[in-house]
Order: sequence, then C-alpha cells, then structure tokens
Amino acid sequence: MATSNISTQAPHPSPPLARLLESTESASWLDRPATVVRALVRPVADGPAGGVLRGEFLGHPLHPALVAVPIGAWSSAAVFDLVFRKPDAARRLLGIGLVAVPPTAFTGWADWSRGTTVQRRVGLIHALTNAAGIALSAASFRRRRCAPESSASAVALSLAGLGLIGVGGVLGGHLAYALGMGVSPRAHTHDTDATGPAYDPVLAEPVTPADR
Repeated sequence: MATSNISTQAPHPSPPLARLLESTESASWLDRPATVVRALVRPVADGPAGGVLRGEFLGHPLHPALVAVPIGAWSSAAVFDLVFRKPDAARRLLGIGLVAVPPTAFTGWADWSRGTTVQRRVGLIHALTNAAGIALSAASFRRRRCAPESSASAVALSLAGLGLIGVGGVLGGHLAYALGMGVSPRAHTHDTDATGPAYDPVLAEPVTPADR
C-alpha cells in the first residue's frame, strides 16, 4: 500500500544578505517621504508620457533596458582606468553614463509610482543609493575635466560611485524578482496554450520501493 511521503521539514532560513535586503521592506519611516515624492511624480507618470516611460509599447518595463547603458559605461570606465590606463577614454565613458541617467531615472520613477507600499519603500532606498553613486560619478567627471590627467582621487570617486550603483542594482533586483515589481500577472498563471503535461513537483518526485 502506498504511503504519503510529504516532507515536514522547516524552510531553510534566508542567507544573511537576503535578510538584509528583506529588512528594507519594513522601512516604514520612508512612507511619508515616499508619499510626497509620489505626489510629485504621478502627474507625469499618469499623463500621456507615462505609458511610454513604463514601456507599455514593449509590453514590459523599459527601465531595466536603459539601466544597462550607465552601468555598462561606468564599468567600462573602471576598466580603462585600472587596466588600460587611458584616462581620456574613461572620462568619456563617465560622460556617456551621466547623459543616460535622466531617461533611466524617469522610467524608474514612472514604474515606482505604481508600486505597492513595500515596493515604494525599497524603491526609494534603491533610488537614494543610485543618486549617491551618480553624484560621485559626476564629481569624478568634473575633476577629470579640470585636470586632463586623472588623479587618484578622481579614479577613487568613480570607483566608489560604481560600487554604490552596484548596491542599487542589487536592490533593483530585489524589487523585480523578490517583490515582483513590474512583473506581468501572466508570469504567474498557467499557460493554457502550452502543449504537453504541466510540470508537477509532487508527481515528479522519484518513487522508491519503500513508497510502493
């Protein structure tokens, strides 16, 4: 006679970094400033330009695609600073990343304005972290413009900015993949048009002689 082999083990605790990210979800002290910022953003996000900023013409958010431009430019600038020792190329790449910031930020704020309370908390921390990284990158670019030969301080500023942008990217990943911001409800529904049997994790469990 077959017996049920259902596991009753407790779920594994989240890794420390995951718990740190999850702690941002309970930052209720951000609710008041988030309300103020949302009131400033919504006239644009809910207006004619809002659909474009949210990527409705693509069927998914535009922000993740635009994020690749400044991150790619600033990462490449670090390579030209540290590996190729070409400060002029690094400065130009920093400039390209800074030029890409406004459209990237506008699309992010448009998505953020439609988020839940928890998503807006994490999103505000994400935005503030990125803003600090952008400010450091801008300071590095300005210093490089004043001195053609990159100083150690200019390189340090851009590397610190890139580090903060990386932290902001991790928070953005938490927003999208852990909190589902910008994810279509279709991603969580069964595809009725798919052919073949649906995957069932219970039925897929290997059967041992003791279970028969």
